[in-house]
Amino acid sequence: MTTQQHLLLVRHGETEGNREQIAHGQTESPLNEHGVKQAQSTADVLLGWERDYDTIYCSPLSRAHDTAQAIADTLGLDINVHQGLIESNLGDLEGVTYKELYEFGYAKHSIIDDDFTGHNGESPRAVADRMEQSLREIRTLHPNQNLIIVSHGSAIAHLIARLTDSEPAFGPQFIMHNAAITEIILLEDADPEIIVLNHREHLPAEFKIDPTKIAPDNIRLPLTVADLTLEWLQAAMAPHLNGAVISAFDPKIIGIGEGFMGQLARVAISYKKETSGAPTSLVAKFASTKQATRDMAAEQNLYQREIGFYQDIGDRVGVPIPKCYHSIYIEESNHFILLLEDLAPGEPSDQVIGTDKETSREVIEQFARLHAKWWNDTELEQYEWARWLLTAMPMEQGLELLKKSMAEVKETGKFDAYPELKRLMPLLGPLFKFDPAPPFPFSLTHGDLRSDNIIKPSANGGRFAIIDWQLSGVGDPVNDIVRWMVQSISIEDRRETEQELLLLYHDRLVEHGVKDYSYKKFINAYRTNLVVVQLMFSMSMDSIDQSSPRAQALFHQFYSRLDAALVDWKIERTLKVLPIIYPFIKVMLIVQKAFRQNK
Repeated sequence: MTTQQHLLLVRHGETEGNREQIAHGQTESPLNEHGVKQAQSTADVLLGWERDYDTIYCSPLSRAHDTAQAIADTLGLDINVHQGLIESNLGDLEGVTYKELYEFGYAKHSIIDDDFTGHNGESPRAVADRMEQSLREIRTLHPNQNLIIVSHGSAIAHLIARLTDSEPAFGPQFIMHNAAITEIILLEDADPEIIVLNHREHLPAEFKIDPTKIAPDNIRLPLTVADLTLEWLQAAMAPHLNGAVISAFDPKIIGIGEGFMGQLARVAISYKKETSGAPTSLVAKFASTKQATRDMAAEQNLYQREIGFYQDIGDRVGVPIPKCYHSIYIEESNHFILLLEDLAPGEPSDQVIGTDKETSREVIEQFARLHAKWWNDTELEQYEWARWLLTAMPMEQGLELLKKSMAEVKETGKFDAYPELKRLMPLLGPLFKFDPAPPFPFSLTHGDLRSDNIIKPSANGGRFAIIDWQLSGVGDPVNDIVRWMVQSISIEDRRETEQELLLLYHDRLVEHGVKDYSYKKFINAYRTNLVVVQLMFSMSMDSIDQSSPRAQALFHQFYSRLDAALVDWKIERTLKVLPIIYPFIKVMLIVQKAFRQNK
């Protein structure tokens, strides 16, 4: 076997069953007129594809075979039929309508349970196993060739989920449109890499209809970028279109390798008639396709936080944010959908280089306004999504993560470049003897305030805005300021501007109405939150993405900046004193909060 093979996965063209919204599974349903034209359009685009393909395999069902035939005839290839590439066996659900399929809960059950057979058909795991085995057999027969496989929506979704180690095995996030193309690099000593997903730009507009909606009045929710449909997008965006009708849309994945907790895409939108006021582009956010990532997000309510933020307070938060067009949180599977204003041509600063002084000043001004607006506001405490983030993880779990990190630091030398962080790590353990006190004063906090989450105007225009509210909620407002100072500003610029920026923040708090919060209290809170940030990033060092050169650069810059701040602020003294005085601080904060509530 070669070290690298290219695999093209092609879904068959449209059938009458697709058009009539019938779930055929392994039942025959031939291509309709649209499907034949879709198949030929796919064949034509593959003729000019960047790579040559040597062998084509297809499912035994006629809709896949006829699509493969169009491709084979155009490329001059012979067709090979493989029984294992057939569509999922739907059992009792063969021949039902999409609406009936939905009412039965087939997708929901398949997402939750990889071994689901309540329909007396194939389980998701069985389909994934079968498709994986079929591909293995084909690759064994053709070790030095690039491969084309023509199959079915569900079968392909299962295969991609298995190849990418995604869960659930059902892989609904990978269900393709009719005649769409996915290209995957199969590597001998590394994970497969998707380089094209659900490509359908070659299809005429009238042939891009998504046949997977369950009913005209009950449109299937998209779980991923690949799931987006014209019908759903029209319905979701209708309140913001001034009567305009979407004729086409073109989603492009953005932010790959930037450490996002989910999928992010920029969606270009075209309309049937020229319109004013309707957006021609938007940003769509979806949950991660990785079950492990979604599980981590669920532990801290990350998806629910951002949805709750936009739904409950987004229109009155008090600082510039993207306009939210549509938001949905799906509790059963921890998926979400966000459609947001596209802020281009605005752009984030380069966090690796460090944010410029002008932008830092604007950030400090805006967050003083935000924190003052929500200062000790009990409204925040009524929202489940806004609960204090530090309580999301049990103390015992945090201590275990710290011990694991300390062992890794000792074994690998991972912190050798950050001597102060390494030296102070043993002093963090005693902090886990105490449950954290509820923050007081508290406010609405962003939770991840850094350059990548600040959009600023570019040379071509745009506006200032704050994005990515997945860690938002009740918290110590000073934590936002600490995160900005030690994540987004170079060491040299922080040392030069830190005092000025901290004075500016406190002055603006007072100007916006915050009382009984002296500059001395603020600076003490700043020291304490340096410890909090140090603690959190000492625990999580092993989970921070370093899979790309940029991710590695971000890791180094942040840890080196934090290391320098710990030295400059002489945090060792704070670390030694905190375990002694913390019980008194906790009691004081609780009493202060109770007193305020009883006034």
